[in-house]
Amino acid sequence: MENLKAVMYALLSALIWGSAPILFKLGLKGDIPPLAGIFIHNLTATIFALILLLLLRENPFSYPYKEVLTVALGGFVSGFLGLLVYYKAVKVGEVSIVAPIASSSPLFSVLFAVIFLGESFSLVKLLGTLLVVSGIILLTTAK
Repeated sequence: MENLKAVMYALLSALIWGSAPILFKLGLKGDIPPLAGIFIHNLTATIFALILLLLLRENPFSYPYKEVLTVALGGFVSGFLGLLVYYKAVKVGEVSIVAPIASSSPLFSVLFAVIFLGESFSLVKLLGTLLVVSGIILLTTAK
């Protein structure tokens, strides 16, 4: 049952994230450079997260520093570096090509989870990974 909940949340996030590149492309069509776009994106996310933290009376700094710093590093890597190159790709490329390629991040997540977290690697994960790679090849080579 817990797995079903995780799958539902993951599908909901995919639906939400699937709509975001359209908004990014529309916003970046004009004069807004990718770096300013990231600032606006992250500032908006920060404001809404702060409001929710205040409503829930939760202190994000009351947790162990190592965990807070690890999440902060993840925020820097994905929320800044990843978004910077993604916004640059969306600004100059077609969303219908850029978004699926950028969404191949699970390939790296599987690899890193096996290496750094000791998670198992199965035939199903291998097949899924090969399907993702095949999709990327189709998208990037099709005219």
